[in-house]
Amino acid sequence: MKTRRPVFARVVLSLVVAMLGGLLGGGTSALADSSVAIAISGTVDGSPESVYVSGLAQITSTFVKADPTFNHPPRVILSFDLHNVSGKGLSTGAMYVTKSQDDMLRLLAPSDVVAITFPLYPNNAAGFRSARAGLASFTLSFDVTTGAITGGTATVSTPNF
Repeated sequence: MKTRRPVFARVVLSLVVAMLGGLLGGGTSALADSSVAIAISGTVDGSPESVYVSGLAQITSTFVKADPTFNHPPRVILSFDLHNVSGKGLSTGAMYVTKSQDDMLRLLAPSDVVAITFPLYPNNAAGFRSARAGLASFTLSFDVTTGAITGGTATVSTPNF
């Protein structure tokens, strides 16, 4: 009769090592991302017509802990999603869309002002050929303990390049 002790002993030993590694490793607790939808609106001027833009900008904040080893202060990774933002031409009534997404790393502070440019183009097959730039400006507030976004406002305007 064969005994299965060597296999059993290896399994038990592996489990003990895994548990000790988890206890002694002192793993860091991950904080969940926070996300808010902020109403955004404004006018982008230019040729062939000015476009009134409005919708909901989805902003996600991911907390990046301070690293005393490298003297890094706490930061947040901000992700901006403008898929739910669109526009309407003020003279023709043509629909304009944007599919913009942008990410940036910022120092964590109680409030921050962030501006991003985004493409805006007619909603037709060749619309991307006549894309123009819009400027989305955000004023955001944060919980400095967790990096969570606690509120914000947003506007759209014409960038000054």
